[in-house]
Amino acid sequence: MARWLFLLFLAGLFSSCASVTVGGETRIRIEKIGKINKECPSVVGKEVFLKATYLGWNCPRKCKHPRITRSDTCIKDETGCIYLLGRGKLNPLSDRGKVFLFKGKVELSPFSKTCYIKVERVNEVK
Repeated sequence: MARWLFLLFLAGLFSSCASVTVGGETRIRIEKIGKINKECPSVVGKEVFLKATYLGWNCPRKCKHPRITRSDTCIKDETGCIYLLGRGKLNPLSDRGKVFLFKGKVELSPFSKTCYIKVERVNEVK
């Protein structure tokens, strides 16, 4: 847990960088949502880290809905928005507008042929 928080701190510290190396052994690459959307479906199955603003249920119309569940939430960065499956214990109302580091896997919806992120872990960026 402490190592994950340290990695999160470094990701926030170097947010202008595309990747961060920690102790010469761990490398985190912060992906951009626009790149995932553009390269979908070739990135399906890829594990990603995203630094993004949590929008909860307040998703813009331009964000393509994967139609997995009716309570899907979304996130955005400066390059676009994408839906999430699983919230990592985030509250769609009270956590809306906060910046988080999301770890997840890119999945493809069989219903809308849209990529979304299956959330594995979430940490708030302070």
